[in-house]
Amino acid sequence: MEGIAGIDAAGDCLPAHPSAYARGRRLMTDETLVAIDALRAGGAGRIVVGDWHMVGTNVERERMPAGVEVRPIADLALTASDPSFTAAAGGPLDAVLLLGHHASTPNPRGFCSHTFIWEMEVLLDGASLSEVRVYAQGLAAERIPVLVASGDRWMLEELDAGELGGARLVENKVGQGRARASSRALEQTRGELTDAIAAALGDGAPSWAPPPARRYPAELEIRLEGEQLVRTTVSEPGDLLRTVAQVFRTSGAAREYRQLAQLFPAGDRSRLQRLHRRLGGTLATPTMLGKERRWLAQAASSDSDRLEKEAR
Repeated sequence: MEGIAGIDAAGDCLPAHPSAYARGRRLMTDETLVAIDALRAGGAGRIVVGDWHMVGTNVERERMPAGVEVRPIADLALTASDPSFTAAAGGPLDAVLLLGHHASTPNPRGFCSHTFIWEMEVLLDGASLSEVRVYAQGLAAERIPVLVASGDRWMLEELDAGELGGARLVENKVGQGRARASSRALEQTRGELTDAIAAALGDGAPSWAPPPARRYPAELEIRLEGEQLVRTTVSEPGDLLRTVAQVFRTSGAAREYRQLAQLFPAGDRSRLQRLHRRLGGTLATPTMLGKERRWLAQAASSDSDRLEKEAR
């Protein structure tokens, strides 16, 4: 959600800011519909939308075209003992689009920069990975190509050359630190997304290259607020995603996210679902606002330290 075009303030991504978050949900759904239209125009058959922001209750499901299913991140990371993109999609995948992504936790320029959870870091042989870079290894394990990846400039700049295989990259915005970003014009970015999808589909499946595996065995370390949660050796690409998922399922790190999954219904079509969502937002807001303030303050402190060092 943080990398969606037009979402330029942190509150647009967080249910603790109801009016801003409603705008963010609309923009996220709008961009998803642009991608669906482009896929269908290019001859795609079955399309599944993975709603991967927070607990996967963001895309306005009532706006989805007939036959398009929306599935939440919880199916991939919060409950699965052996996470799989194929299983998360409910069936075989020819290819994926990675839309609306953001930079990793330590990136001072990235809009809403984090990796899975506020103040979590995922390091592989010392390299701090963004969510997209972790997903790339999960996709490498399943040999699933990425057609297009879009989001914040700083997320795209973190990628090594060819790290997403043959994916086309679309820059939606330029982060100005965690709190704000400057999006490019919606018409322009959505046009570029449409063109990128059309070009990828036009190339045909034989030319699609999945992300390459990194070097293994590799040392994996997962930290939260500086505390080490996991330090282990992973032997192949799928181990990386499995270990991250295990942290989500078994540690206190994702406790609030598991609670949010209970509080927020997947849809808001019915009156009961809308009431459930409002009540869930009310209950979750104090905790979310406290975490948000600490997260933004920590980034501001890091920016101040960086600028002071540069001045020297």
